[in-house]
Amino acid sequence: MKRIVYTLVLVCCIQYTFAQDTLEARTPMPHRTGDDSPPHFDKEKIFTGGGLSLGYGTNQNGDNTTNNTFNIGAIPDIGYSLSNLVDVGISTSINYTSTTNSAYDTKFHYTTYSLGAFVRIYPMNNFFIQLMPEQDWGRAKEITSGYTTILKIKSNSFLAGVGFGERMIGESYFYTLIMVDLGKDRYSPYNSYNSSTGQVSLVPIVRGGFNFYPFRKRQK
Repeated sequence: MKRIVYTLVLVCCIQYTFAQDTLEARTPMPHRTGDDSPPHFDKEKIFTGGGLSLGYGTNQNGDNTTNNTFNIGAIPDIGYSLSNLVDVGISTSINYTSTTNSAYDTKFHYTTYSLGAFVRIYPMNNFFIQLMPEQDWGRAKEITSGYTTILKIKSNSFLAGVGFGERMIGESYFYTLIMVDLGKDRYSPYNSYNSSTGQVSLVPIVRGGFNFYPFRKRQK
């Protein structure tokens, strides 16, 4: 988990160093000062917002049984536009996940809280790739043949996906995003887990959100 975060931070720092000329030329925000001052933090490039996520999957297990998984979550976030190519930020979330295997009369219910760091890379203005390592923790309720077990859980997720949003630095925008968890953690809120076989299956997650720049100075 730490190695992933450190790698993302390093990539973003390198991108920030080499993207300043592009940012000066393309961003609509008035940050040209007329001198050769080195790059500096600009609060006008801070964005915030949030959204909702939904996930549903029907997965065939190795023992010929089927898992049905449903996920719903809320995601506030805050970030910084390093350039027209890259955003970085921090995301928090609360998720509810339910997985049912009717053949074994087994149900899992998760309520998890998450903290993650994300990077969005924009190869085109309206299209982006998002990577987000995340730490999840909370409680799980396992119901098997009428018996209930309560578990404290902790998991690591590594979400990756593609999104669409008409983004322009300094302006409000909506986005949609499709992601999967590549981490394969059994207690991740974004996966489907079969306790009888130990099989972990991916569940597609669809997110819709809104971001805006609260410190953007309006032109007179």
